[in-house]
Amino acid sequence: MIRPVPYVDLPGIIFALDRRARAHRGEFATFMVAPEAQESRSPIAAFLHATRIITPHAYTWICEDRWRLLGVAQAVPRPGGRAWDLACLAALTPPPDQPANSTPADILFALAQYALNTAIQRGVHRFFVRVEDDRPENEIFSKLGFQRYARELTYVLPNAACGLTRSANEREDGRVEIHVRPWNRHDAWGLLQLYDALTPHRVRIAESLTNDELLHTRAGGGRTWHLPLLEPPSDAYVYDKGVRLGGWLRLRHGRGSQPHQLCLMAHPDDPESAPALVRFGLRLLAGEADRPVVCAIREYEGAAIDALRAAGFEHADTHALLVRHLTMQALRKREVAVLEPRVVYGVKGLGQIPSRLSEGETTHYATRHH
Repeated sequence: MIRPVPYVDLPGIIFALDRRARAHRGEFATFMVAPEAQESRSPIAAFLHATRIITPHAYTWICEDRWRLLGVAQAVPRPGGRAWDLACLAALTPPPDQPANSTPADILFALAQYALNTAIQRGVHRFFVRVEDDRPENEIFSKLGFQRYARELTYVLPNAACGLTRSANEREDGRVEIHVRPWNRHDAWGLLQLYDALTPHRVRIAESLTNDELLHTRAGGGRTWHLPLLEPPSDAYVYDKGVRLGGWLRLRHGRGSQPHQLCLMAHPDDPESAPALVRFGLRLLAGEADRPVVCAIREYEGAAIDALRAAGFEHADTHALLVRHLTMQALRKREVAVLEPRVVYGVKGLGQIPSRLSEGETTHYATRHH
């Protein structure tokens, strides 16, 4: 049985999972969707990192059998509520002394379908998932009609000083230093133009980001930790060319065992901006504690990838970015199906099978905003 978990009951679920993790003394869950752990951590710490226990607007569901917890899923709405991100999807490993009534794949599929159906019922327009690219369980999202629209590459540098040393050893002929200033809210329009110039048309159609969603996902509005008082400090900078932005950079300073994070976007018409932004970010991070530097970049951002490799970053992981569009525009006072199983935006999808609620049913909410 799958049921939603009230926000006030979530700490009790965490306590039960902590008890199971201590008793199991090993891998106690299969994490299909969760933020990657860049440092060693205990199983329950990984779950606490993946689950937003103090985010009241998040939706959490559990799968249970006779009061025995089998799996957990959680979705977090983006600003505006028109899009959701699947933040956590995990199936718990049954104890050795208890027979398994269902496989982890069955539990993961049931939870993912329940989350998707809940989004459909609430009139959500888009549902996003970020998963490891080569996992066999990706078939779960193929069956639910998700499509891959891009890949995200993760690059890791042992420490910022390493990257600066490597850059200093290279020839500096033709190296251009740029003027970088702190990010301001009035740069939102310039960032949108930078995103449009950098991103392929098919990806823009697949994401359909609003201005608030762009600021949340790409400009540093979203948090990486889930405890506001412990959120690592974040700084953002722009390369302002006057008429437009030539680049954007965000730095998150790690705490404890967390690595530093570096994110950037460089305009395709300014080949000098990506290497200069990487050098600028590494100089700032070099003054902090010595820890790894992690950068997540899209596969089509070639100039930024070249700049990261030149600074000594090594490719560590690849994630697939999936989306399922749940609504379509319709004429006023018309009933329409939730969505055809495939949206045509020039990307080879992962599957064509619609969700249960999109099989021949009609809804009224599709005309709510039209």
